[in-house]
Amino acid sequence: MNAYDNQLPAGHAQEPGPEHAPSRKEDPIDLAASVYEHGWGPETTAPARADAPAQASRPVVPGPVVSGPVVPEGFLPRPIGPGPSAVREPHGADGPAVVAPAAGAVTAPVPPAGAVPTGAATAPGGVVRPPSFREPGPLDHIGRKAPAYPAEPTDIPAVPGGDLFGALLPDTVVDGGRFGPVTVRAASVRGDGHRYAAECRQDAVLVVRTGELLLVAVADGVGSQSHSHHGSHGILRMLTRQVAQKAETLLAFLRSGAELDFASLTSRLIAEAADQLAEEARKEGRPPKSYSTTLRALLVPADPAVPFRGFVSVGDGGLLRLRGGGWQNLEAAEAGEGGALISTRTDCLPEAYEHARARLITDTRPGDLLVLCTDGLALPLLKEPELQGWLGERWGSAVPGLAEFLWQTQVRVRSYDDDRSVVCLWEAAP
Repeated sequence: MNAYDNQLPAGHAQEPGPEHAPSRKEDPIDLAASVYEHGWGPETTAPARADAPAQASRPVVPGPVVSGPVVPEGFLPRPIGPGPSAVREPHGADGPAVVAPAAGAVTAPVPPAGAVPTGAATAPGGVVRPPSFREPGPLDHIGRKAPAYPAEPTDIPAVPGGDLFGALLPDTVVDGGRFGPVTVRAASVRGDGHRYAAECRQDAVLVVRTGELLLVAVADGVGSQSHSHHGSHGILRMLTRQVAQKAETLLAFLRSGAELDFASLTSRLIAEAADQLAEEARKEGRPPKSYSTTLRALLVPADPAVPFRGFVSVGDGGLLRLRGGGWQNLEAAEAGEGGALISTRTDCLPEAYEHARARLITDTRPGDLLVLCTDGLALPLLKEPELQGWLGERWGSAVPGLAEFLWQTQVRVRSYDDDRSVVCLWEAAP
């Protein structure tokens, strides 16, 4: 029996895992060594302080043994902020529990009239919840049937072959901030398939500024290659180095709208980054092909008067825009009829690609949302209208907090179990 057998929603029969998922390999790290070999054992006791006052011994009266967590009497968690991960009072059968504040307790002030944004709600304790807020609970899923995988990570990955970098990669990364005219939210989440197989996350995400230029990017390691997680994270590092060296020139091209010059320069920068990634693979004694990864990046000036955004990519993924409640696939013309972004052959770095695709987004408007993502999110977002509506409702109403954004990006869709990485750029409203 698996550890998550009891986690399926009521009414859903247990389904077997995918046949393609590899079996769990043995952890290469030797766990047989004693944890007390350096004297960190239960026999080690701290010496008594010389100035400690002597205390009279008291008889020890054994108390009752209680199973479960020990909670101080009268203790209940308080709200600590908006978002799905916030701690709140437990709800009973008759609604939210009402707990009187303890004597001397400090309570949050109630916001004055007019201080709460339109559509927002005020929770007990004066915490303002955005219009997109919903009570925490299991991750939502799109479609009639829930995915067969468990909704949360189960096993801890241990990459075979002593790959320490892969073993240390976290399951989930979230980032964000404000830069010039845009508000940024970014997340990279290990897919259900990799969680089930106890494999590391192969996607990578980047949010970095260099001077007056913001660089955001996502990379998707090719699943069939053994060290593609090195490639996805490595190409973002190499690209950042290249962009930092040419930041002023790139900014000048964006200011003037020189699309051909921008495309020519960014193509050279990606070629340089790819060469450096291939050399890094060789130094590690690995073929560059094993580092295969896709790449998608956006460059945004800090000056609000510059409406142009630079886009460059190699391989599949998505670049979409949410405007006025409707989704636009900004690569539909390049991808062909239907906007399909995935073919039987996918360009990838560092070697298996013909050229980088680069252009300027010249029609940016205040209030737009640009979504840059790997195919783990691009495919369901393009193919599932229900997911378009679900995310459009939440991302089109207000900029979510980091925790709320992470929870939203993990909405599950059956049959889509790949890693997903996404960067959202909200243009300042008029």
